[in-house]
Amino acid sequence: MSKTGSPKWHEPVLVEEVLSFLSPKPGVLICDATCGTGGHAEAILEKGAELVGLDKDPRAPELARRRLARFGDRVRLIHADFRDLRAALARLGIKEVQGILFDLGVSSLQLDSPTRGFSFREEAPLDMRMDPSQPLRAAELVNRLPEGELARILWEYGEERYARRIARAIVRARD
Repeated sequence: MSKTGSPKWHEPVLVEEVLSFLSPKPGVLICDATCGTGGHAEAILEKGAELVGLDKDPRAPELARRRLARFGDRVRLIHADFRDLRAALARLGIKEVQGILFDLGVSSLQLDSPTRGFSFREEAPLDMRMDPSQPLRAAELVNRLPEGELARILWEYGEERYARRIARAIVRARD
């Protein structure tokens, strides 16, 4: 909370670039497929566009709803994974959008919450699930996967050049 009692919202980067590319204006429907707490969505709505926002994190739509309440029925927010974008839009009766924003990565919503297990700044279990209802925690993967699979994940998703060495050290440490 800020000193005024209102929430201190995360300010997104590259807002001007996003607005320039999407050209939001009245009568245009934009989809923010990774809405988070609504930073980019707010900037898009301020230009007069309509917006549908979705996020895999179940907390995100409720937080974004608070931030974007002043835009009324010009904004619709749902809990959904962007890989299910077509189905999510169809459920809302939306056949077409004029632009889609994917701001990929981990947000401050996940990083700033120790219980989410995305950061090593605080002592907390290694979790790393964007959607806490998903069954596997990162700790379970680290403690169960074979060395080769760990190395593949570190290489493909973490772009870690020492993936094999790290995987080998993890397997040795758990033996």
